[in-house]
Amino acid sequence: MVKLNPRRGVLGSVGTAILGTLCLGGALSYGIAVGGSLMAPGPEAAVESSVDNTVSEQAGSSSPEPPVGDLRIQVVDQGRAYVQNLTCGGDSGADPAACSEIARVAAEWAEGSSVGSADNPFAEVAADAVCTDRSYGPQEAVITGTWQGQEIETEVDRSDSCQEARWQRLRPVTAPLD
Repeated sequence: MVKLNPRRGVLGSVGTAILGTLCLGGALSYGIAVGGSLMAPGPEAAVESSVDNTVSEQAGSSSPEPPVGDLRIQVVDQGRAYVQNLTCGGDSGADPAACSEIARVAAEWAEGSSVGSADNPFAEVAADAVCTDRSYGPQEAVITGTWQGQEIETEVDRSDSCQEARWQRLRPVTAPLD
């Protein structure tokens, strides 16, 4: 039997190889460009801005009163769990650094929020708050005790943008204490 087009088999094989190579290259490029965004973000380190401190000093605001509180913080962070106790007696010289830090953060939050209170930085997210569904991490914390004379019993996680903002606000007590 005689072939009508003897070169067709060779060209078909070369064309298939070129097309396969182009598809593989495109898939790899897509994986590199988009693949990083599909990975869960790691916990971001809290960054303290010197600009914020300078602005507060220029406005003439004094540092907040040393807080009084006794908290028990239970944190679950990527399969590890730890419990820590924070006791603030109202003496900024003798209290742990986390006491003055949470008081400073609470005062800043209260200035820029209609629901914020410097006496209660542990306030829940407002029911009518608009939040994104993006998850910022698997961390969860349960905080109980008293703070500035108020009973505290709250849970915070990083399940959406509102809870993430709350998590960052409470970072002085959810991060491992020194």
